[in-house]
Amino acid sequence: MRNYYFKFIPLVILYFCATTLTFAQNDAEDYYVKGEVFAETGKYEQAIMSYEVAIAKDDQNPKYLYKLGMVYLKSNKISEAEQTFLKTIEVDDNYIDAHLKLALLYKEKKDYDNCIKHLDEAYRVTTNEDKQLAYKTRIINILEMKKRFDEAGPHIEDAKKIAPNNNYILYMDAKYHNYITKNYELAKSSLQLAIAQMEEEKGKAHEHYYYELGVAHHSLEDYQNANIAFKEIRDDKLRSKLSAMTPEYLYQVASAYYQIYNLDEASSILHSIIKMNDTFEPAYDLLIELEENKLNRSEVIKLLEHKVSIQKDNTEKVKILADLIDFELKFGDFDNAFKHLEEFNQNGIPLPDVKFMQARAYHAINDNEKAMELLEELINYNGPKVKYRSSFLKGMILIKEKKYKEAKLAFNQPFPAEFSVAAKEQLKLIKQKEKDILVQNK
Repeated sequence: MRNYYFKFIPLVILYFCATTLTFAQNDAEDYYVKGEVFAETGKYEQAIMSYEVAIAKDDQNPKYLYKLGMVYLKSNKISEAEQTFLKTIEVDDNYIDAHLKLALLYKEKKDYDNCIKHLDEAYRVTTNEDKQLAYKTRIINILEMKKRFDEAGPHIEDAKKIAPNNNYILYMDAKYHNYITKNYELAKSSLQLAIAQMEEEKGKAHEHYYYELGVAHHSLEDYQNANIAFKEIRDDKLRSKLSAMTPEYLYQVASAYYQIYNLDEASSILHSIIKMNDTFEPAYDLLIELEENKLNRSEVIKLLEHKVSIQKDNTEKVKILADLIDFELKFGDFDNAFKHLEEFNQNGIPLPDVKFMQARAYHAINDNEKAMELLEELINYNGPKVKYRSSFLKGMILIKEKKYKEAKLAFNQPFPAEFSVAAKEQLKLIKQKEKDILVQNK
């Protein structure tokens, strides 16, 4: 009998605990229902108290926590709402509505990292493909808006798996390849598919699609098809972007490079211009000047050196020395350039253009400290041409030294037409390099 009694006790305790838990849960549900009624009638303080009692009785129910968070949100208690939604996903990490509310809160706080994190969690939890696509699209748009488009690749790939023929995702895929991976063939393929689908459905695609297709063709040096795509564009803002892909624009860049003795870059751009438009005469003229100077170089130097040696008049002598140094710099003969610079300086007739040549020669042998000293002097000189050449070269040196903030100041000044286009291109380059650093540091 005694043994029977002791066996019976655990059963009683178990029954009592189970009954108590059930009563507690039922009691919690009662308070939750009261909270719902108060919330629906706008009595938010009473709703909060009711939900809090429900949670105290059953703190593992994510629904109670989420509803409390919603009332906090309606009461404009943003911090309390955020903390309650975070507790909700601690209890149930698959509670999708809490993730979505957190994404919204973080977006309003401009905390885009956490916004993206919770949208990604919502994408993970849901099995509805339309919602998955919507969450990924929101992430891609945020990254583009915040100039972090280089992070969009994995999200675009996820979206393509869900909807491989979605026109907007194909468009964003093309932009990613046009500007981030530089895989213009992939950009072209995505846009051709999207445009074909839109033309079949609506008769015409959006102009932004034709613009990006033109960019892909242009980057592949398929200028004929680039022009066909660009002809579809009527929007003034988009048309203004096309100027950066014209022979006239690129010639200005090549000309600026030529003036600071970056001759390989100048030559490369000039050849691209001729591929783009084989009737653009200024490109031929500058290329001819580049190529003519390469012919019989040693003979030209000998003749110039001889002319220097026979000059009695110092003024004429320094002019010929300046031509000789200019010629040597153009073709990388820095040893002789320095020799003739020394000879020039002994004549005691300062010429700003020759001082610029000396700065360029120092830069060529990586003695940028001496180059910068000379350039700073020239930037304060009254002659506009040498002043702007010097500012432009200074900016180039600062980029090479990764001093991007100072480089931006160098290029962010009112350059004359012959340098302004090339300065804009350098500012674009700095912006890209700064973005690359941010990505590397993450």
